[in-house]
Amino acid sequence: MKKIIFIIFIFVNLYATDNYTLKLYEAILPKIFDVPIKVYIKDDIKSILSVSREFIVVDSCDETVDILIGKHFDNLPESCQKKPVFATSYNEYKDNIHSFGAFYWRKGRPQIRFNQINLQKYNLVLPTELQKYMR
Repeated sequence: MKKIIFIIFIFVNLYATDNYTLKLYEAILPKIFDVPIKVYIKDDIKSILSVSREFIVVDSCDETVDILIGKHFDNLPESCQKKPVFATSYNEYKDNIHSFGAFYWRKGRPQIRFNQINLQKYNLVLPTELQKYMR
């Protein structure tokens, strides 16, 4: 009986985390970009964001994509190499010269960061409630 309760607990937590992640992306990115946002995703959040009405998730990157979400953006077509990146890991946020922001989990807690220089580079404006996450 304890094993069944434990398994149910795990599934509920996984669903809650995915739901929280989706709500957070829907709360942040539509305030910065025009909706619907055309995104190219290289991460496991692709399945999470594909159910949203705020995002159009595409399978290949081209010049019509608004934003790249994820990590490890190697071997992109030239039309996508200078697109703004919203990272899903701290290392990608720190290392990618096109990363204007990041959402990632550290020690079970959500972390949000924005890079002021890259926001200006892409002419992106943060709403006042998100400016406290700018570094």
